[in-house]
Amino acid sequence: MANSREKKTRNVFTEKAALEQEIAALRESLSEQAKRLAQCRKEIEDAIVERIKRQEEIDALREENRRLRKRLAEYEPPAEPAAEGAEEASSPDTPDESAGTREEDEFFAAFRIYVVGGTEKWQKKAAEVFPTMHFLGSEKNFDSSALAQADYVIINTNAVSHACTEKAKNAAPKSAAIIMTSNNNLPLLRQKLLETIQ
Repeated sequence: MANSREKKTRNVFTEKAALEQEIAALRESLSEQAKRLAQCRKEIEDAIVERIKRQEEIDALREENRRLRKRLAEYEPPAEPAAEGAEEASSPDTPDESAGTREEDEFFAAFRIYVVGGTEKWQKKAAEVFPTMHFLGSEKNFDSSALAQADYVIINTNAVSHACTEKAKNAAPKSAAIIMTSNNNLPLLRQKLLETIQ
């Protein structure tokens, strides 16, 4: 009986020691996970702060751009009056009328503007009016990485799938302005873009 009790006692102590080792290992694992979690939180916080700084820099640059354009407009000479008998302007949808002022053209050249959606015919016409824009087509398999540096993303919901629209929205950076349009009126699109800098 004594041997049996001693054996049971040794087993109890052995199990206790094993449990203590397991508890110690779990505590060490939890400590490591806590350190990793703290590091991840710090990295996330640093990333948020960096994004805020970049957004503030972008906002400051845009504000400086608006201020300089206003100053430039003060020094530009007034437009020459149209000669008598000059031909009337073409229809609103023609590229000639949509050429716009030099200030507007500088705006379109200063920012990275990408276009997704719309029919192939509309994109071709829009490319003539806005030669500095980047057109990515209307298919879902367009290169979404191209939107990583976009300042503006225009989505023409005509002739484009919902999946393609969502892909463009998700791929655009948080700092980018997303402009939705459902018609093919290019002067109206120009107006929407210019309203963002008013």
